Amino acid sequence: MRLLAALIAAPLAAAPLAARAAAPAQPAPAQPAPAQPTPGQPGAAARPAALDQPPLLPTREASVLYRVSASSAPPVEVRITFQPNGAMMRIDMPDHTYMLVSQAQKRMAMVVPAELMVMDLPYQTGMQDQFLLNSRMKFSRRGPDTVAGVRCTAWDVVVDGNRGIAWVTDDGILLRSLSLDPQGRRNLIEAISVSYAPAPAADYLPPEGFDHIAGPGGTDALP
Repeated sequence: MRLLAALIAAPLAAAPLAARAAAPAQPAPAQPAPAQPTPGQPGAAARPAALDQPPLLPTREASVLYRVSASSAPPVEVRITFQPNGAMMRIDMPDHTYMLVSQAQKRMAMVVPAELMVMDLPYQTGMQDQFLLNSRMKFSRRGPDTVAGVRCTAWDVVVDGNRGIAWVTDDGILLRSLSLDPQGRRNLIEAISVSYAPAPAADYLPPEGFDHIAGPGGTDALP
């Protein structure tokens, strides 16, 4: 249970982009004009290339395996499965526990399969925010790129006085984020693989038969 409490109390090693990058990123070299997306290619949703910012939430269901590398901790791998428009997120963590996050209902649950337990939690910012953009961010387009075999656009990002770079698909999937902490050390989140195959509906629900307990703050069970 001490491990469980630690996971609730602190997000993954890398802080959200909004809380990082006190030093400005190096300017990018001039980039060619973005190529037109190939129909049916992952990451190439039907969005005009001239938009001055990426979608803030994923517009398609996707499952992304990320490597999170922070200056203060060893790299870890985390799988994030997104429903369209941020309706639900599933965050599979290295210790085989996972989080279910309902953006719409502002509720969360931590599932601990080894203990047949679900801890129901009030919504809190933290872990999931590392993998999402938000309306406070100001974007400047750098140019097209490819991460994990998926086409995307690199953007300079400024938020709350901090700077970083985000690589985002045209359907709103964050594929990479790079920033510096206040000491100038690099923090990196990078997609290793991306799948657009629909996940089973049960993947977004607490398992049947598991015991539910109220976490800090207490809340009703996530349906």
